[in-house]
Amino acid sequence: MILRWLVVAPLVLVMGLCGIAFTQARVDASVSQEFNEDLLYLPNEQLLTHFTGGMSSVIADLLWLRCIEYTSQEWRGDFKFTWLEQMCRTITNLDPYFHDVYSWGGMALAMLKQDDDASIELLKDGIRHHPNSWELPFEIGRTYVLNRHDEPRGAIYLAMAVATGNAPDYVVSWTEDLQGIHGLYDIERSMWQDILDNNDEEHMRELAARKLNELSLREVADVLTDVATQYTEKLGNPPTSLDDLEREQFIQGKPVDPLGGTFIFDADGEAYSTTVLDGIKEERLIPMRVWINQFKEKFGNWPEELEDLVGRTHAPGVTVHPYPNGVWKYDPETGEIS
Repeated sequence: MILRWLVVAPLVLVMGLCGIAFTQARVDASVSQEFNEDLLYLPNEQLLTHFTGGMSSVIADLLWLRCIEYTSQEWRGDFKFTWLEQMCRTITNLDPYFHDVYSWGGMALAMLKQDDDASIELLKDGIRHHPNSWELPFEIGRTYVLNRHDEPRGAIYLAMAVATGNAPDYVVSWTEDLQGIHGLYDIERSMWQDILDNNDEEHMRELAARKLNELSLREVADVLTDVATQYTEKLGNPPTSLDDLEREQFIQGKPVDPLGGTFIFDADGEAYSTTVLDGIKEERLIPMRVWINQFKEKFGNWPEELEDLVGRTHAPGVTVHPYPNGVWKYDPETGEIS
């Protein structure tokens, strides 16, 4: 089966791309005979979608190589990068979870083409599909600070990068320097509140409302972590539950999660909200399921284990389970992950 796929897949790609090129040429010729040849650099997006035949991620890979080649040519040539945004948009429309296109494209649009608006909008779209990526809000924050000299707004996006929990220390340090007397939670809260109050898209307002609730739960978890430190100093071992803190009178009554979750502790006594962890878990499952399907599209079978995704799909690595000591349940027979 795999051998047959390795033989048939290239033929399908060649036939599909030839069909695209032929049809594109006919369409463009019928519209105008005076188009610049650069307009044919990428096939028409509607035609691409029509001809992918369920292999959109494979086509996205090929166009990504074309995009890198184009950027290199412009770097050595006119330095205009006229079609860079269109190329990035075409690729991400074919594969919305292609993280590198958002990150690299956003940086290139801002620094090479000097198109801040296009860069920021591309990166914002990337955040919708990769909410746990620190790189994407970081690039937006850097664009505001370096290109627009808008440090307050840059601090907001840098705080968003820090809030993912994945940002390196230097990003945390930069954010603390920018935020001044404001806390990270204050900056993040102002960002989500602004979206809730002013955004026209209902799904963005719903997301902002959820994030504001989660933010309050994270603040409670931070307080519980501080209390757990005091508990450990007194008793010699960290608490395992809220019952431990209540029994030793470190808290008077258990904090209530209005969204129905509770608070747990890891082996070091750090507290977590299960509501927040469940939200992160669902967000992380979405791109992982996409990468698993990409593997099936390319190789004709489900990966034997999640580590097989790395280097063979757009997965930068196996996503870490948000729960302390949590592991993903994956079935290689069905491709199901939970």
